Amino acid sequence: MTIINPMTAVSSRSRTSFLLFTALCMTSLLMACEDEAVDPGNGSLSVILEAEGTVIDGLEPGDEPGQIQDEWSVDFAHYLVAIGDIDLKLSAGSKTAEAPESFVVDLTKIPPSGLPLWEFEALQAGRWDFNYSTVIANNETTRHESVSQDDFNTVVENGLTYHIDGMISKSDGQSCPPASLAMPGDKMPNGQMDGDNLCYDAPEVRFVVGAEAETVFGPCEVGGVPGAVVTANQSQSTAITIHGDHPFFNGFPEGDEGGVIRLAQWIADCDLNLDGLVDQAELETAKLELLTQIDTRYQLGGSPITLENGYDLFRSQLKTQ
Repeated sequence: MTIINPMTAVSSRSRTSFLLFTALCMTSLLMACEDEAVDPGNGSLSVILEAEGTVIDGLEPGDEPGQIQDEWSVDFAHYLVAIGDIDLKLSAGSKTAEAPESFVVDLTKIPPSGLPLWEFEALQAGRWDFNYSTVIANNETTRHESVSQDDFNTVVENGLTYHIDGMISKSDGQSCPPASLAMPGDKMPNGQMDGDNLCYDAPEVRFVVGAEAETVFGPCEVGGVPGAVVTANQSQSTAITIHGDHPFFNGFPEGDEGGVIRLAQWIADCDLNLDGLVDQAELETAKLELLTQIDTRYQLGGSPITLENGYDLFRSQLKTQ
């Protein structure tokens, strides 16, 4: 008796049809898996502008990290910044997104929780590389309600990135401008000397500085983790935080600021006419080699610009924020 294998009994046409049907099923399943892999869903991302506590609360004197170590305190009346041009790039892919809008904001007048200024809708879920810029304000820059029209006009007309109005205070504070630059008028020295420079009582010194500091920051990290994460069908947020203590840094650290100390006496010494106000012209006149307080405590390698005077030092630190 002959035993017939059922498979060998199937006609050649039937077997071909069966194999084709199987291949189509497997292809359909594969396509379905691929579709699922490349369609992770979309979410939204809100970008918030925050002011560091040093901007809102100022800086206290003391020996602790984050304090001013030559006994001055610092407060800000206004801290204007022009900021925007948010650029995103999907880390695992070539997709990009942009929010080109820029704003002039007074960081001393925004909510402690921050100010949402940019919104991205329907972003593919995943991790996005994050970049932003401090910009030169122009007629296309938007004035935020925290900024007066007059201050906004000052920033735009002068092509500024920052406009900062602050005060350093110290009960026994003094200003010791370089002897070759000092214009004391009828002010009398207090009997103290800093090197060859006469010192004058100065318990409060106001500084008003406008600066062009156009800078691109990024790719940004949070806690060492790059970018911002977008989750499907959810709204996420990420924050840009602007600092207030960098003009008082004694150097230009990369990454960790743990080794930095903060000093303010050099700003007091730039009050060349001893009127209690340091402005841009005085900072530009004060050559760093004439400022005795810019001493061995300062390590100024790594500056983003060439340093010649006090204005360069102030402006360069703004570019590191």
